Amino acid sequence: MSIKQMADDTAAEILASLGGDGAKSGDVSRIVENALLAVLREARAGCTDVVRVCCSADEDLAHKIADELRHKEQALIANLSSLR
Repeated sequence: MSIKQMADDTAAEILASLGGDGAKSGDVSRIVENALLAVLREARAGCTDVVRVCCSADEDLAHKIADELRHKEQALIANLSSLR
């Protein structure tokens, strides 16, 4: 399931539980999507920190992994942006 789909589903559930008519579904979905992206960025940063600690003997490997994570995050954001 994509982040966009997860955000849309969550927005629909929120509006349904609040008795909303769905007129603000796009706004709620955008807020949820941004929150999910923020969590992903924090998780990635945490993983990068762990990689650096675990691979301190081979810092080059840690940089390569961190770069790969950064590229994947950029690809994810590009894909999400194209869905709008």
